[in-house]
Amino acid sequence: MVDIHLQYFQLAIREARKALVKKEVPVGAVVVNTKGEVVGRGFNQTHTKKDGLMHAELVALRQAQKKIGDWRMDEVSMYVTLEPCLMCLGALGNARVKNVYYLLADPLFGSVESKMSRAQLKKLFPKLNCQRMKDDGTVAELMKGFFRDLRKR
Repeated sequence: MVDIHLQYFQLAIREARKALVKKEVPVGAVVVNTKGEVVGRGFNQTHTKKDGLMHAELVALRQAQKKIGDWRMDEVSMYVTLEPCLMCLGALGNARVKNVYYLLADPLFGSVESKMSRAQLKKLFPKLNCQRMKDDGTVAELMKGFFRDLRKR
């Protein structure tokens, strides 16, 4: 993985760990502008806030929009630990996010590669660039540990 991506993924993983502490699915996201500044951060909070819209991507996107002062995110990139679901993908596409980088596929809810083809994705969001990067095992282990603990509860 390119060093610049690694730096932002480490921040997203830090966000995912915040979710884990709150017994949320450990997903974290950061939004980065063209200057390389983090303008939004988020982690899953659906159970804590009792709000199905509190996915990491949406939390980070809202924070970035507030900081930038616009809903259009033409030049930002999002780094997220898990493949975005259809709801999050729709929000990212509609906000005109330029790039979405993620580490782990989500066969159940993921909508970049798991539920849609590249052709379908391009048809829906022609300007959205989505790219899966290689997980070094950190995110996979966070997820496995979370679901293992969940089954024990």
